[in-house]
Amino acid sequence: MNTLLDPLLLPDQIALSESDRRSAAAKLDNAVRRGALAPSAAADRQELLGNARNRGDLRQVFAGIADATPPRGLTVALRAVTGVWLVACVVQFVIWVTLAVFGHFDWPWWLWSDLGLGMVVAILWWTHESYHRKTDVQVGA
Repeated sequence: MNTLLDPLLLPDQIALSESDRRSAAAKLDNAVRRGALAPSAAADRQELLGNARNRGDLRQVFAGIADATPPRGLTVALRAVTGVWLVACVVQFVIWVTLAVFGHFDWPWWLWSDLGLGMVVAILWWTHESYHRKTDVQVGA
């Protein structure tokens, strides 16, 4: 798949970077400090983290720890809205080019909806990525 579209269409299949691993380790340490995770359980999860290959594997590492990974609904929304956006971009561009070929060349009207949907995709992507960048977890009372 295209490296530009992978984070949008397959966010759980992105390979873990060193930054992702450091952030995940900090989340585990934070969960131990806050009492949400026993040190022995954290050691087991550190081992899982060492074996994790992609961001989807982090769901197993952080099972039961709230706010550590993006909710499944956010991941599904990112994938769905990105798919709709890409299809809309392609369909509208093809229609515009077809009209231009038959002499109805007009300004690129399709940019308005493509940019609008693109902003929604950008917001969803930013929100999804924020879960991987933070090093803190919320502990339920």
